[in-house]
Amino acid sequence: MRHIPLWAGAIPLFAAASAHAQFITPVEGTRSVSANISATDNGTNIVDSDTRRTDGFEDFSECLELKASTSPQYDDTHSHVDANGSGTETSKITGSRITASVSATAEGVSQTSSARGYATGNADFYLTFQVNRFARYTVAGDANAASVGNSYGGSAALVHIASLTTGVPVLSIDIGNTDSDSVRRRGWVNAGPYTLQGDVSALVDAKNNLSGTASASWTMDFQLFCPSDYDVNGTVNTADRDAFLSAWNAGSLDADADGNGTVNATDRTTFLLAYGAGC
Repeated sequence: MRHIPLWAGAIPLFAAASAHAQFITPVEGTRSVSANISATDNGTNIVDSDTRRTDGFEDFSECLELKASTSPQYDDTHSHVDANGSGTETSKITGSRITASVSATAEGVSQTSSARGYATGNADFYLTFQVNRFARYTVAGDANAASVGNSYGGSAALVHIASLTTGVPVLSIDIGNTDSDSVRRRGWVNAGPYTLQGDVSALVDAKNNLSGTASASWTMDFQLFCPSDYDVNGTVNTADRDAFLSAWNAGSLDADADGNGTVNATDRTTFLLAYGAGC
């Protein structure tokens, strides 16, 4: 264990510096939701699909839901089939933060040997972006996938943020069917290009008196701060310096400022130079 005095030497101190620097510059991306349904039975033949998307970086909020039972051809009295699919996404990209909440559902019902209820739901998020300088980050991700019934199909959720230069992930969740995962992390990212890829999908294909449901979702919050904002509260002061030096002295990986997996003198120098430079 290393022991150092908790003072910054020649590094100048500053307080209450606001972390409003531009960090994230979007380069290219698409976000979309889609759904497909097909319900076939004696006298019922319903096929429908729809997609909504954006190739820009403005806020995106869409909920797309298709239901066979709302079709004019659907016969509530005699039909022995049903199919429902949906895709939903709400996402926002700013100069220092990316947030998204996506979900998809599918339901298929077949009540006779000749009926077939098929449905899919999808929501996708793809973005490449540039981080303009060394920054402190927090990231939170939660994902769930569920599949119920004995019909064909399933669900999956993927969200992945990584450096395009090194391939090192900032956040990575990949689950399916009856899984869930939750990630909370903070650290530093270097300047350079990054990618965010995420999707959810749900599919049910019900035939021969079978039925099933599938759903998947994830939420994500990725935020960048001034590199010397160690406690990521939006303000830089001596509490950040003291907390970092305490973690560094204990050999905590949360003091790995250069992100190489080792805590050494380089990390201390990297942080204190950033601290002295201000935001």
